Amino acid sequence: MKVNLSVDGKEFKNQVQALREKLNECQSNGRLDEEFQQQLEALAKAEEQLLTELIPYYRVYAKNIQQTTLAIHPISQRGAFGFEGFLKSFARIQENLFLLSSIERQVQFALLDSMNKFSDPKQIEMEWSLPLKEINETIPFLSKLQDGTLVLLGIRGGCYLLSGQSSPAIADLSEPITIQKILTDPDFQGLELCCTISDGIFVMQSAEDTLNILELKKENQEYRLVLHTEESCAISGVSCLETIEDNYLAVGTNQGQLHFVKYENGKLKTEETLDILSNRIRQIKCLQDETGSRNTLIAIGDQGGLAAVSFRQGKRVIEMHREDLKGNLFDIQSQQGTAILLSEDGILYLLEENFGNWALNEGATVNDRFFTNVLPFSKSNYLLMDLDGTFNFLHINRIDTPKDLWDLPLYQ
Repeated sequence: MKVNLSVDGKEFKNQVQALREKLNECQSNGRLDEEFQQQLEALAKAEEQLLTELIPYYRVYAKNIQQTTLAIHPISQRGAFGFEGFLKSFARIQENLFLLSSIERQVQFALLDSMNKFSDPKQIEMEWSLPLKEINETIPFLSKLQDGTLVLLGIRGGCYLLSGQSSPAIADLSEPITIQKILTDPDFQGLELCCTISDGIFVMQSAEDTLNILELKKENQEYRLVLHTEESCAISGVSCLETIEDNYLAVGTNQGQLHFVKYENGKLKTEETLDILSNRIRQIKCLQDETGSRNTLIAIGDQGGLAAVSFRQGKRVIEMHREDLKGNLFDIQSQQGTAILLSEDGILYLLEENFGNWALNEGATVNDRFFTNVLPFSKSNYLLMDLDGTFNFLHINRIDTPKDLWDLPLYQ
């Protein structure tokens, strides 16, 4: 195994030895070199870099030292209110604050304990707000504008803006919330599938297997939702949408195709189509690696279908393809080098990224636990909603930080 590191290990050892000799001299003569502190700080930074680069090597090649495991803890409910029905859509507003919509036409805030309590997941609590009385329709789509205002688009054609009174961003449950229902284009009758392609501009699927542009316009201090049918793009059997970057999205179909669509010069245009699965694609998601980059797109679907497409030097390469997982795969979320995948057969799968490549960790799965949704929370931590509408806290126990390496018995 060849180890490629940006820090020269031999030179690092020599610098450590030289600094140790200076410290020994200081102990004997009582004089400390003026550059000693700067050299020590430089070595500390080099050590941090060295250990960070070693992390994937230990995860892949030293599994006898520590294997990745999954732990799930129920989250206690605080207060008189809870969540009813199945989750339809959600948005993360602040670190511990979420806005969630159910299929029962209810929209509620959920507030988790502060982060300092997450060292003991068994003590985590969640508080729910009352359902927002101003909204009485199922909300398939939630989006956050650049100023922090939330846009909610309904299945029956409603469009709502949520903001805090003291600032555009909603800070916490104690702040009064402004809910404004805005005028919509008469031709907009509601939606089921939608994604954001830039601030205030969305792509939605119409009933005629057509993608259209929705634009949130502000004129004379008033908002209006406009439907642009002249900018449409026809794709048959659309099943899911996912934003790749500004003005660029991926479209999955019931036939297992993945379309890459560009919004340019006021038009939606299909750039490329890949046949990646033999059955329906249920969801598409951009995977986030440990550096925060989203250079891999994953599609999941019926009968255990999974395919990952990476973007390398302007080319799309299918780097992972499987159709042997159990059950219909229906939900996936990713953050900082991991992804959690749910199957209708009650199986939770873990995907991990190492050295820029994603792979299924077949030794870290959870069986016979039926969850309806997964939400990203923090590095190696996710939220899972079960059939009762209760959240659970999922922790991935793996080597994540240089401190994790220090804590391991590396020489056993």
